[in-house]
Amino acid sequence: MRSARKVSLLILVCFCFASFAPAWLSGSNDQPITRDTFRNVAKKVSPAVVNVKIRSNIDFDRGFGGRSRGPFLPPGLGLDDRLREELERLHEQLAPDLTPNEEQEFKYARSASGVIIRPDGYIVTSNHVVENVEPANLEISLPDGRTFDKVEIVGNDELTDLAVLKVDGKDLPAATWGDSDKLEVGDIVVAIGNPLDFNNSVSEGIVSAKHRVIRKAPLEDLIQTTAMINPGNSGGALANLDGEVIGINMAIATSTGLWSGLGFAIPSKTAKDVTDQLIEKGRVARGYLGIEMDRLTNALARQFGYTGKSGIVVREVHPDSAADKAGLQRYDIIAKVNGVEIKDIYDMHRQIGARGPGETVELEVWRDEGGNEAVRKVIKVELGERPSQKDLAAKRKGLSVPMPGVRPPEENELLGLKVKPATDGKGVVIESVEPGSPAELAGLRKGDKVLQVNKQDVASEEDLKKAVKARRSEGHLFFIEREGNSAMVTIETRK
Repeated sequence: MRSARKVSLLILVCFCFASFAPAWLSGSNDQPITRDTFRNVAKKVSPAVVNVKIRSNIDFDRGFGGRSRGPFLPPGLGLDDRLREELERLHEQLAPDLTPNEEQEFKYARSASGVIIRPDGYIVTSNHVVENVEPANLEISLPDGRTFDKVEIVGNDELTDLAVLKVDGKDLPAATWGDSDKLEVGDIVVAIGNPLDFNNSVSEGIVSAKHRVIRKAPLEDLIQTTAMINPGNSGGALANLDGEVIGINMAIATSTGLWSGLGFAIPSKTAKDVTDQLIEKGRVARGYLGIEMDRLTNALARQFGYTGKSGIVVREVHPDSAADKAGLQRYDIIAKVNGVEIKDIYDMHRQIGARGPGETVELEVWRDEGGNEAVRKVIKVELGERPSQKDLAAKRKGLSVPMPGVRPPEENELLGLKVKPATDGKGVVIESVEPGSPAELAGLRKGDKVLQVNKQDVASEEDLKKAVKARRSEGHLFFIEREGNSAMVTIETRK
């Protein structure tokens, strides 16, 4: 009885706490929480949160006599091996009862979320949801039962992982944007979407951090939340207690594939700016330096006499770009942008890509001018406009090479290389690489074109020898091309 009384008392205390909660609990901006708070948020936001369904045919490989040998699952479905095997098993089980025509109509669909942002049918969702998807394979379903199978992809922005869709609708229930800049850590938020195909699911949590970077997109300044987010929530709404959308749900951090308490959303300030530009112009205008860059390694820092702990290295400067006009050079180290420390390449993307064309930025640059230490320079650059992804791909160069070996054998004059002059008179081409040599450990291989060694142009074997002899104590810096791509390669040598 005594235990029963304790339990009854505990229940009563909890009931009383819930009944009088408004006296002690509050949401963002000291907004009282009542039993109607989350109801009202759901009623206001849920009608604008749609189901974005992606249809995809599964083709069947027909063998001798027209018999199906099994399904071919198209790429991009997001299937893990276990689910793939289960679908194949299901097909094998049902195939005897299916006619050929029925097999051809067999479909698999995945779904995600989106938010109506204008009453005339504009919808924001995640770019990774609709990337490489034909509009004919998209279907939009509203909570009120309306379905649209004619969907236009208005535009997409890979840098922020956002996309805008359009359906032919009128007076649709549109969400209201809130101000994500006013969010504080600890504010209560609500996530609404279609996780695991459970349409219009609502979960609540708090803002657990701001300005997060998870490296799912080049430009990230994310809201971290404890509101439950699962696969299917992507593109859905993160709302405040006023029923305003203050974020577009993007990703989770997990080791299981499901929610582990860490969800991330794109702030509404970013989402509104990007979607407005996509709707009005079909693209997003962003600042652009016009450089290709590599991360700063200890080996590169030693090559340039740089003693700082952060920055990026300029690998290429595009002709006539903003960087070229301002005087940036290959091998420059950019340590700060407008006084903000640059820790990695993502920092550079954020600091430049978040600004508009025509804005002026101040760069702290460290340059090797032949002395014992790099020289600090301050360079002001008026940003150009970032080209389209197609044009940028044509300009961009990049090459991933192995890290230098840590225990190279004794070097020879050419570090284990045999070279010949390039046919165009620019650089030398590697004919062979000695196994176990410093060059091999650094990742150089036959066919690579060496343009510079220790920042000196080379056009012959003799040029290469001279450049190597001129600098021996701190290793060597090779600038190479491989299959049209460029890279800086550091070759460590014994002191």
